[in-house]
Parts: sequence; C-alpha cells; structure tokens
Amino acid sequence: MIKQNVCLDIYIRSCVVVLVLLSLAFSKAWSKNESENEFLVMVQRKAFLYFEECSNKETGLVQDRAHNFKHPKEARQKRYRIASVAATGYYLSAYIVAAENGWVKKEETHERIINCLRFFANEVEHVNGFYYHFMDMDTGVRLWNSELSSIDTALFLAGVLFAKEYYAEDEEVQRFATTLYERVNWQWMTNKTDFLCMGWHPNPKGGGRFLKTYWDHYNESMILYIMAIGSPTYPVPVASWFKINRTIKRYGEHVCIANAPLFVHQYSHIWVDFRNKNDGIADYFENSKVATLANREFCIDNKEKFKTYEENVWGLTACDGPDGYKAYGGKPGHEHHDGTVAPTAAAGSIVFTPELSRQALLTMYEKHGERLWGRYGFSDSFNVGRDWFAQDCIAIDQGTIVLMIENFRSGLLWAYFMKNPWIAEGMERIGFSGGTKIVTMPEPPRLIAYRTREQIVIDGQLDEWDLSKGFSVDDMNMEYGSINDAMDFSGKIYLQYDDANLYVAVRVKDNDIVDEYEAEDIHRDDCLEIFTDPGADGLRWGDPQDVQIGIVPNVKSTDYGVKSWSWFQKTDTKVNGTVVGAWSENDYGYVLEAAISFKALLIEPKGKVHLSISLHDQDDADSSQAKVTTYFEELNGKDGARELGYLIFE
Repeated sequence: MIKQNVCLDIYIRSCVVVLVLLSLAFSKAWSKNESENEFLVMVQRKAFLYFEECSNKETGLVQDRAHNFKHPKEARQKRYRIASVAATGYYLSAYIVAAENGWVKKEETHERIINCLRFFANEVEHVNGFYYHFMDMDTGVRLWNSELSSIDTALFLAGVLFAKEYYAEDEEVQRFATTLYERVNWQWMTNKTDFLCMGWHPNPKGGGRFLKTYWDHYNESMILYIMAIGSPTYPVPVASWFKINRTIKRYGEHVCIANAPLFVHQYSHIWVDFRNKNDGIADYFENSKVATLANREFCIDNKEKFKTYEENVWGLTACDGPDGYKAYGGKPGHEHHDGTVAPTAAAGSIVFTPELSRQALLTMYEKHGERLWGRYGFSDSFNVGRDWFAQDCIAIDQGTIVLMIENFRSGLLWAYFMKNPWIAEGMERIGFSGGTKIVTMPEPPRLIAYRTREQIVIDGQLDEWDLSKGFSVDDMNMEYGSINDAMDFSGKIYLQYDDANLYVAVRVKDNDIVDEYEAEDIHRDDCLEIFTDPGADGLRWGDPQDVQIGIVPNVKSTDYGVKSWSWFQKTDTKVNGTVVGAWSENDYGYVLEAAISFKALLIEPKGKVHLSISLHDQDDADSSQAKVTTYFEELNGKDGARELGYLIFE
C-alpha cells in the first residue's frame, strides 16, 4: 500500500512538473509573440506620427519629406511645403488605420477625410481627373513644374476608395469619392496607344504633351490598370493588361516576374488583396514573395563588398542615398546598388516574408537605432560603408510601413478595399480567379534557319530572301534601355544557311542610324550581335569557347559595307573573312545582310545549337539607347553565365 502511494505521489508530482514546464513554455511563447507584436505596433505608430504632424488637416496634403530628428516647427523650411498627391492616398488610409487602433479619435479621422475629399473634389486643379505630382500642401497649387501623374493619381484614389468602403453609410464620403473616381478619363491618358501614359505636361501657351514613357512593363502600375479597366465611365480595354511585358528572370533558385526595386512588388498590394488569385499569368502575391526572397539573398551574397548588408539587414528599393534619391534594386532584374538599405523595403514585404521582415526591422532598430531611429521611427535609409544615415523620412515610405504592417496584423485595408465594386469589376474583367499560379522560367525560343534555295548575294537588298519567314524583336524583347515607339526602334530578323555559312538579314526601323566607333567598341553603335554557346553550358563573357560577333552598318563607307568584330576570340573578322556584309538605307531605317562562317561561330549546321541574336539602338539626337534580344537570360544570376535560344536547321 505504501509502495502504491509513493508511486501515485511520484506520478502526480511528474504531472505537475510537466504542466509547469508546458505553462512556462507557453508563457514564453506568448510573451515572445506579444513582444514582437508590440515592436511592430511601435514601428507602425511612430511612422503614423509623420501623417499627424506633417499634413494639413484642411486639405489632406502631406509633406513629401520631413526631418526625422527635429520637431516640425524647427524643420519648417521652404522645401517642406512640397506635398505629393500619392502621399494623400497613404494619409487617408493611415488615418483610418490609426482610428481603428485607437491612436486618434474616430471623429477627428472622419473630419480629416471629409475635408480632404471635399478639397480635392472642389478646389484642387485637375485635368481629366488627374492631379499634378507635387503641390503646395496648404493651397494645392502645382509645384516644381511637375507633371499630371497617372500612378500618383491612382495611389491617391486607392486611399479614396478605401475610405469610401470604410464609410459605406456616409453619404458625403460616398458622393465625393464617387465624383473623384468617375471623372478620371483613363482613356485620355492612353494617348490612343495600348498603354496608360506615365503623365502629361501642360504647355503655358495652352494644350500640353504626354510623356514619352508608358506603363508597358510589370511594376507598381497593377493597381492603376485595375482602376482603369474597372472604370464605369472611361474604361480602358482589358487587352492592355495582357500586353504588359512581364519579363521572367532567375536569381539562384528564385524565379519571378522581375523588376529590381522592391517597391514595385509592394505598392499595389497595399490595397489590392492578390492572395490565392491569378489572372492566368501569375499569382502576384507569390511573385512578390519570391522577389523579396531574391532581394534579400542578393544582399547577403554581396555582404563582403558592402558593410550594410547582413543576413538580417537587407532591402533594396527606391529611397534616399548618399548620392541622392535612387531606385536601388538587386537581381533578378537590372541591379543598381551601393550598400544603401531602406527599412521600408523589409516593412513593405512583411505580408510576404513575415519572420524575415520582422527580424530585419528589429535588427536595424537594435543595431543602428541610435542614428536611424527618430521622431517618426526609422529614417528613410542608411549606408554603413559610406557612414551615411538619412536625416529625412519620405511620406510614401512611412505610409508603406504603416499600411503593410496593418495588413500583416489585421488585413484591414484588404478587407475594405476589396469590397469596392469598381475594383471587383476591374479584376473580373481581367479574369482573376481563385488559386495560385507559380511563375516558371519560359522555354528558350526556337529560331529557325532555312537552307538556301539559291545563292545568297550579300548586297543589302534581300532579293533572294523569303521575307515571310522572319521573326520580330521589339520592346517586348527588351534587355535594357527604352524605346519610344516602333518607328524609334524595332526589327525583323531572317536566317538562312548552306554548308559553309549562316546568313543573317535584318530589317530595322530606326530614326537615327549611329556609326561612330571602331573595333571592340562597335557595340556602342547601332549593332547586330550574334552569340553562340557551343558547349551548351552557358555563355560567359570573354570565354574563347563561346562566341560574340558584332556587325554594324558602316555609314561612312562609300560601298555600303559593314564593320564587324569578334570579342571573345579577340579577332577582327575582316582579317580572315569570317564575316561578309552589306547594308542599305531606306525611309524607315536600314537593312543589313551578312554571311558568317560556321567556323567563326564554332558550330555546325545540324541538330540544335544554342544561339541568340540582339539588336542595339543608339540615338545621338536624345542620347537614348536600347537593346532587344531573342533570348539572353542569366542561368542563375550569380556567375555571369547566360542561357541562349535554340537554333534549328531546316
């Protein structure tokens, strides 16, 4: 009996110990979660203070930037009267977040929102419903000779529509919000093209001009197009959405629709809930998650070169830097970085990478808070290697911090914004449906060379060519640069072959033919380039086992000859006759024709070989440049190896 009692006592004590341990473990976990949540709320609340102190409660306009280490009364300099219309969209949204969290009174929030909507509906200058990028925060008068901005207007309207759904029973909010949205003439902003223009400049003498750049590539403009397509008054065609160039690239194991700065993967998601949805092309929420992971990995991979970057200190986006405001970004995409990190980059991705973003913010706060943390929380950015810490905060960056953390904590913006019928209509017209669609690298294109049926005469005339068997390269094949329109630059490429030579012909639309450089510098002219990767292991710059040959129309020649060069073999191709070419000029640009020996290309005319073709455009008139290519993608983004297209011989 005693033995049984002892055993029972031991059993009970053991159970108590287990319960205590479980209780402690749960308590620690709860405390950790509470601590992490409190930290995020602190970051959020401090960032919101920017909108409290740096805005005009009568107009809803917000200073574009403000000093983070001085009281607003101390920092009142002339430049701080500059407000951006996009920041007002963040202001409207941030005040509703603040009211929901109890940081401000709901009555004050309602008053501010009514004042702002009334001011924009009745007093702020607009053209066809679009607003100027920068204004005086007290009067709404256009400043800095700024343009009517389509994307900044859309970000403003995002705040308007969020407020409209939040105050669904308020007749005054409904009336003003409806006016502001329905009067936007999205069709006018297309300038009769397939895409929305980035903006419009007035002419002091009357009229105006559209900017040369359009929203024709994947970026932050998704919310702009959803609004424009869903408009009940001036909708743009759904086809515009699907004509947008979405270039897919890889960095390490991360494959996504690429654009280097993180903000382009964040801004639309502040209001639009893309989770578990796709348009037949991509799940954009998952795409932003992959882009964030790639951005972080890029920073870690470069931490030996730049002191700022660490495992938990990362985030490349548009922000202030030691040399001014820059659109920083890493791969995949066109990298541009100098060691400058912006806290808003990690905060803006917290819905995509919760733990990584939270740890990044905490590390930045603990390690650099003495110089980085001020009145409004995190300053805009910092660069340890340059011993540089921003003194300012920027409105849209602080707004991104407030709003994305709120989506992570409660989903507040998504819950209300997605109720808007115009947004729902835009997404329905586009064809969004439930379920994910993960982006994968496309198969390299197949280029076909046809066996010659008659002898090719290299004279730049193309009389022997079947011109129905070419393939086009234009801004949808963009590797870098910019193209204003098809007449500025586009091309069609034709391929034939015999036992000895690959014959290449191009017809190029080009309004400014440039021929200024010699030898290895001819790639800086209007240039045709041919790349081969005979070993099928990725083309690497300077590898003599790979080939890069350039051919340029020699404008200075009297016989319409060409200049050519082979870089990897370090050979002037004229010396051994491996390239024979000619060109001719016409009303729209030029025609170039060349015969290139297979020996020079290190390939044979059989089977499938790895080959790509690119065209360069250099314009002296406006110093612009562009390069379009059939296919020229990085294998992993880390070792410089490039994957080419396939050439098939028929």
